[in-house]
Amino acid sequence: MADLTSIDPYNWQTIEPFYSALLAEPLAAETIAGWLARWSDLEAIIVEAQAAAFRAKTENTADAVAEQRYQHLTTAIEPRVLAANQQLKHKLLGVEQLDRQPEYQQLLRRLKSEADLFREANLPLLAEEQARSGSFYTITGAMGVVLDGQELTIPKAEQRLLDPNRDRREQAWRAIAARRLRDRDELSALYRELLALRRKIAANADCLDYRAYAWRKLRRFDYTPEDSLRLHAAIEAEIVPLAARMAERRRRRLGLDTLRPWDTRVDDPDRPPLRPFSTADELEQGVARILTRIDPEFGEAFRRMSNGFLDLGARQGKALMGYQNFFARARMPYIFMNAVGTHLDVMILLHEAGHALHALAASANQSLIWYIVDTPEEFNEVASQALELLATPYLTVEEGGFYSAEDARRALHEELDIVVSSLRNIVAKDAFQHWVYTEASPGVTPDELDARYRELQQRFFPEEDWSGLERERGMRWQIGPHIIALPFYSIEYTLARLGALQIWRNALDDERAAIRQYRAALSLGSSRPVPELYRTAGARLAFDRETVADLAGLIAAQLELD
Repeated sequence: MADLTSIDPYNWQTIEPFYSALLAEPLAAETIAGWLARWSDLEAIIVEAQAAAFRAKTENTADAVAEQRYQHLTTAIEPRVLAANQQLKHKLLGVEQLDRQPEYQQLLRRLKSEADLFREANLPLLAEEQARSGSFYTITGAMGVVLDGQELTIPKAEQRLLDPNRDRREQAWRAIAARRLRDRDELSALYRELLALRRKIAANADCLDYRAYAWRKLRRFDYTPEDSLRLHAAIEAEIVPLAARMAERRRRRLGLDTLRPWDTRVDDPDRPPLRPFSTADELEQGVARILTRIDPEFGEAFRRMSNGFLDLGARQGKALMGYQNFFARARMPYIFMNAVGTHLDVMILLHEAGHALHALAASANQSLIWYIVDTPEEFNEVASQALELLATPYLTVEEGGFYSAEDARRALHEELDIVVSSLRNIVAKDAFQHWVYTEASPGVTPDELDARYRELQQRFFPEEDWSGLERERGMRWQIGPHIIALPFYSIEYTLARLGALQIWRNALDDERAAIRQYRAALSLGSSRPVPELYRTAGARLAFDRETVADLAGLIAAQLELD
């Protein structure tokens, strides 16, 4: 192949000759290693261009040029890349005795599934879906509220939900909810457009429904939709009662009759919220120290990112999200978030740092791009969520973190509160999507969507008092990108929470051994099946009530619940 530096990823004419060369090259079992390496290098250019375009779009949602370049990449280039890759997959899968080479088994499993799912008729639909999904970030990135005469981003306004003053919390909550309600109809319309597109895509691929399509697209080889439904029931049976005990302690401490939506993040009316940092630089330096205490190599890797690969502070016009992306050719991770000075920001940065460390470990140990950037989400989120918990012993100032010993204990309780809330929130979102894609009518209305989500909120959050706020509760499915822009990508978080809790439990017994297992699993990338990744990390992929009950007991003990 010619020099890859001649490629302009926004110009198909400069890309196409490289795919044609790979397609024309003779291929046999003994030559596959070099051929795959050349394909991997070509894919790395596309992956890096995708990461750069999304970065530019999310760093400034008002940047019309960035939006135009992103749309060009997704609508004009990526469909052609998908079509070219389909030809290469068929060429590779036709090689005799390939299944006897164990180092390629996970890659072949994935490529065969993708090849079977591919339909040329879906290329324009997939491009349209991706482009329309991007509208979610544009709409929500423009959101802001005015409090006390000051215009604030949503993340900045949400800081008020930690205020000990209940009136100020309620004022902020209502302002945020009112702002979101303004876009409720637009987001509902966008979602219904996407539902229609996704049904066409599934039908073209000869799938029973979009859930069946998504299961194959997301490469969920190791569990079924029925396993997910079983997990919903386990969370309802074991985590909802735990949350009720936590809520009752909060209600008593706050001296309230019931917990309203603006009361769910405050435990003590006499103590101000945790304020671990004032600037993004302070956040960055504190997390670097914490990572160094967990493992010196973690701290060193994170510090390398400070040279242009961190965008941490909140500002108007940034997309309302946090993520980690990997620049495949530079072999550097990039972290994006909207930090405003809260403990949650510390946890978000640790979370995204876990993804970054995962990408770096896989990059150092795996040669093919697919084993580095396409790691299964079920384990991706273990990497990130386990790091949050592994960091908890180092949150005090004397250990390199941000807090006094008392505040570090508060921070641990806040983290576990987030864990319990997220376990329920994610299964509610997942259950919503199972209903939308398998039971709801093709003409499902915005009111029907909201009504269903209200039912699920009541199922998994029964302790919260939403009387008089039924409309606000129903439209909460629109918060966060997962339901609208990233269909079915959510249950991974609950599976990973359970995995992360198991790793944390191991660390409470033997921290060094737990970290060695964690690092070993990160280095595998996606070269092993998901259950094996969990086992390497010292955990198991679990859907059963017994495991959930055991971990609920661990949380209750750490919270010192009565």
